[in-house]
Amino acid sequence: MLLKRLKKLSLACAGIFLTAIFFGGHVWGADALSVSNVRSQNDFALVQKGSAASIVYDASDAKVVGITAKLFATDVQRVTGVLPAVTNSVSSAGKHIVLIGTIGHSSNLDALIAAGKISVKTIQGGWERYQIQVVENPFPGVTNALVIAGSDRRGAAYGAFSLSEEMGVSPWYWWADVPPRSHPELYVSAEKFVSSEPAVRYRGIFLNDEDWGLRPWAAKTFESENGNIGPKTYEKIFELLLRLRANYLWPAMHPGTTPFNNYPTNREIADAYAIVMGSSHCEQMLRDNVGEWDEKVFGDYNFVTNPGGVLKYWEQRVRENGKYENVYTVGMRGIHDGAMPGGGTEREKAARLHTIINDQREMLVRLVNTNVAEVPQLFCPYKEVLPLYRLMPDIPADITLCWPDDNFGYIRQFSDARERARSGGAGVYYHVSYYGRPNDYLWLCTTPPALIAEEMTKAYDYGANKVWILNVGDLKPAELDIEFFLHLAWNPHAWNGTNTYQLLQKQIARDFPQNANPLTLIMENYYRLNFARKPEHLSQTNVFSPEEAARRMVAWQNLVNAVDQIGDEVPQKSRDAFFELFGYPVKAAAAMNEKCLAGSQSAADEIHRLTDQYNNQIASGKWRYMMSDNPRGQISFDVSKVPKSVSDFVITNEQKYASGAIVADAKEFMNVESPANDHLVIIEAEHASAFIPGKDAKWQKIDGLGYNGESVAVFPTTVAVRSEPAKIAAESPCLQYKIGLQTPGEWQITVRALPTFSVDTGKPQRYAIALDDEPMQIISLPLSQDERNRTWGENVLRNAATTTSKHTVSKPGMHTLKIWMVDPGIVLDTIAAENGDSEKLGYMWPSETRAN
Repeated sequence: MLLKRLKKLSLACAGIFLTAIFFGGHVWGADALSVSNVRSQNDFALVQKGSAASIVYDASDAKVVGITAKLFATDVQRVTGVLPAVTNSVSSAGKHIVLIGTIGHSSNLDALIAAGKISVKTIQGGWERYQIQVVENPFPGVTNALVIAGSDRRGAAYGAFSLSEEMGVSPWYWWADVPPRSHPELYVSAEKFVSSEPAVRYRGIFLNDEDWGLRPWAAKTFESENGNIGPKTYEKIFELLLRLRANYLWPAMHPGTTPFNNYPTNREIADAYAIVMGSSHCEQMLRDNVGEWDEKVFGDYNFVTNPGGVLKYWEQRVRENGKYENVYTVGMRGIHDGAMPGGGTEREKAARLHTIINDQREMLVRLVNTNVAEVPQLFCPYKEVLPLYRLMPDIPADITLCWPDDNFGYIRQFSDARERARSGGAGVYYHVSYYGRPNDYLWLCTTPPALIAEEMTKAYDYGANKVWILNVGDLKPAELDIEFFLHLAWNPHAWNGTNTYQLLQKQIARDFPQNANPLTLIMENYYRLNFARKPEHLSQTNVFSPEEAARRMVAWQNLVNAVDQIGDEVPQKSRDAFFELFGYPVKAAAAMNEKCLAGSQSAADEIHRLTDQYNNQIASGKWRYMMSDNPRGQISFDVSKVPKSVSDFVITNEQKYASGAIVADAKEFMNVESPANDHLVIIEAEHASAFIPGKDAKWQKIDGLGYNGESVAVFPTTVAVRSEPAKIAAESPCLQYKIGLQTPGEWQITVRALPTFSVDTGKPQRYAIALDDEPMQIISLPLSQDERNRTWGENVLRNAATTTSKHTVSKPGMHTLKIWMVDPGIVLDTIAAENGDSEKLGYMWPSETRAN
C-alpha cells in the first residue's frame, strides 16, 4: 500500500516540483525572492548568452563580504558553467554588476543610498537583515546593478547565499554532496525583496562526541596534514552555517580532539566568516578544559582551593579572543562535563557559582567592554547545575539563561514571568545526538522534526529568543534535523502544529525536486517508527511482543522497498546525496530492527555493508571514516534468539467488533469496546469527537508526533496553569470522546503522553479526566529531575509517559470521556480503556478500535 501511494505521489508531483522550486521562494518563505532561467521584463540578467554580470564588493568591507562574493561567483559557475569576474572596482566591472555590501562599510553602497537611488530605512540598524533589488543606471557606465545590501556583515552574506540557494546551489552541496541544478541562463526577479529579522539572535550547532565520526574523518581523510579537526574542517563548517543563515558555534571538545584555539588561525577564520564563537555548557570562558587545563601551569581545577589559578586560566583566553565576536559561557563545571569541584552543600555550591560569575564578569569589564551588559554571556544550568541555579541569588539580568533539554529532546525548564522580564532573556541547549544515561544515541539521527518544533516553539513563546544551540554529534547524518532546527530559529511560528511535513518537504524539494513528496512520506514514517524505539536502543531489552515485532518488521520492509524504488529513479548525479540523506538512515535502521527483532545475522551483516558503502564507496571515498555503526561500542551485534520467530505471526486487522456493537453517528469519531480484542478500547488522542475550546486556549492536532504520527497539544502554550476543578471545567479546553462500552463494572483508562516537562517549573505535567458526569480527577505524569531515575529513563527510551485512572461504568451504551487541560505544555498521544485487571496493551498498544 505504501509503495503504491509513494509511486502515485512521485508521478503526480515530478513535474510540479521542478517548476515550483526553481521559480518558487526560499525554503520556509521569501516568496518574492526568485531566480528563473527565463527573463521577464526588468529582471536582472545574472548570466545571459554565456556572459555573467561582474560581482563587486568593497575591499574595506568586512572580510566575510569578500569571502561571500567569491563563493557566490563560484555558485554561479556551478549552475551555469560561467564564472563571473569578482572585483573591488565599479569602473572596471562592466555594464551589469552584482553589488554586495554592508550599510556603512561599502562606499559604493553608501553612495547609492546618499544619491537616493536605493532606500535602506527598513533594514538599517537591524540584526542580520538584507534586501535585494535591481537599480537602473546606478553608476556612470553601469546599465543596471543587482544590489545585495546587508544591515550588518552577516546580513550581506545571507543575502548572497539566499540567491545561491534560489538559483540551485543547496547549502548541503558540499556536506551532503547535493549537486547544483544546471541552467545556462539566470535571471533575478526585479521585485525588491526585504528579509525579516531572525527571531532568535544566536542560532547554531555544537559539534560533540566526535570521537567516532568527525574527528577520524578529519584526521585521516580531509585534514590529514593536521591529524585532527583543524582550520580546514572548521572553514567548511563556517561556510555551511552561513548558508543555513546560522551564526554561532560550540566547537568540538572531546578528549583527543585538538582544542579549537590551539590553532590560532581557527579564531581568525571564524571572525573572517562572521561566526560567533562560544563554548559548551561545561567549557566556560571559551576554554576547552580537557585539552587545555594544565595542572603544572595552573594547579588544581578547583575554585575553592585554587581560585587564582582558575581565574588566570580563563583570563588568558579572554585576552586572546576578546577582540572577536563571542558569547561567553559563564559559571563552572568539572573538567569534562562533570560536577563542579570543591564539594560543599547545595547552597554552598550555589553561592560559589554566584561568586565565580561575578569574577568572570569583572574580567570581561577589564578586557572586553567596560559596559559588561553589552558583552553576550550565557549561563546553562545543565544537569546538577539546574537545582543550584534555583538556589542562587539572582544572577545579573543581562546574562542569557540557556535552558537545557533532558538530553532526549524534552526541555527541562521554561522561563517564568520574572525570568522573561530579564534583559538577557533565555535560550535553549537541545540534543539530536547524545552520549550518556540511560543509553547513547550517537549513530542515526531520529529525532522527529515535530518534537523539535513542539518543544522549541514552546520555549520561544516562553522567552527563549536569544540563543538556540543544537548538539549535532558528528554533524552527519543529522543534516535534515539541523536545517529544520535552524530554519525554525529564524521563524519559529512558521510551524503551526499541522504543517511539520510541509516544511520538511520544502527542504527536500529543493534538493530532490522530482521525488519530494514520496521522500517526505518515507521520512515521516522513518521518524514515526524510530520514535517508538531508536535503533540504538533496540538491543538493550526485548521490549516488543512477537506480534508487535512482526508488525514493525513489515513496516520497515515497506520503507526499504520504497527507498529502493525511488533510488532507481534518482538521477545518477544525485545518488550519493540520496544515499547519505535517505538510503543509509532508512536501510540501516531497518536492518537494526531486523537484526534485533528477528535475530537475523544477515541483517547485522547488512549494517556493516551499508556502513562500508558510506565510508568507502560514495563520493569517491570523500567520507572515509565518517560513519560508525557502533559509536562507543554500545550496540551489540551478537544475534540473539527471539522467543518466537516473527515469521510465525500473520499481520491481521485488529479492528474486530462483535455483532451488535453500537453504531456511531457518521459525523463523529467513535471508539467501541471490542470483545474479540480483550474488551479493549484504543483511541488516538487526535480523534476526539469534539474539540471544546477553552477561555483562552484550544486543543490542536500535531502532525508528525506520536506513535502513529499524530498527537494533540494545547495552543497557545502560554496560557495559565489551572488546577482548581471548577476553574478547569469553566475555562480549560476539553477533548470529548464518544465510547461504546458493553461491559459494566470498573474500567481503567490509561493515557499515553509524551514525557514533557511542565511549564510550571519543578511541578509535574497534569490533565483532568472524567467519564460522563462523574467528578473530574486530576492526574499527574511522572516527574523526575534526575537522570538516574529509572522511570524517567524508561520513558525517554520509549518517548512515552503513561498514567492511569479508575472509572465505573454502570450500564452498557454510549459514554463520553472528557480530558481537560491543567498544564498547557502537555502532549497526548493515545488513550486506552481496559475492563478488568489484566494488562493487554503491550509496548506499542493495539490499533485504534474505531467504529467508522
